[in-house]
Amino acid sequence: DYFICHSWHDPGEHKYRCIREVAESFRKAEGRYPTFWFDLVCMHEDQSTDPLKELPINVMSCRSFLALLGPTFPGRLWCVWELFTLFAFTRSEQALERICLKQLDEELCDQLLLKLSHFDVLLAECFNPNQQARLLRVIRALGCDLFNERIRLLARQIRQHGTP
Repeated sequence: DYFICHSWHDPGEHKYRCIREVAESFRKAEGRYPTFWFDLVCMHEDQSTDPLKELPINVMSCRSFLALLGPTFPGRLWCVWELFTLFAFTRSEQALERICLKQLDEELCDQLLLKLSHFDVLLAECFNPNQQARLLRVIRALGCDLFNERIRLLARQIRQHGTP
């Protein structure tokens, strides 16, 4: 049901609270608890799978994209890459309908979306420098400036559209 996009650097207890809220709301509407695609549970570093290659399949297999927007989200390259992937494989209108944005800190949400609207891929980071280098190679094939503009546009669209 939900692909969970989050930064590992944001507080876990806040993410848990948001996921519980989504799960309870879903249960009330659907009569069952939702399924979640969560990287910690669904991916293992010791497997021979390639998360970069599998990301589009994992994102598009879920009906909704749950973005847990915390203080470090806008500066994490994987978070932004996952968001970009959603919009790369569907029309913007459909992607906006699929996004469920949950802010970990209600007061910071607009500030964090504003940060995304000024995104610079060369300032974003990954925990794993090898993954960061791979992502940057892919992004450079598109062009860093074009990638930045797309992320900034996505942030503006999300701000204008609003999310449940």
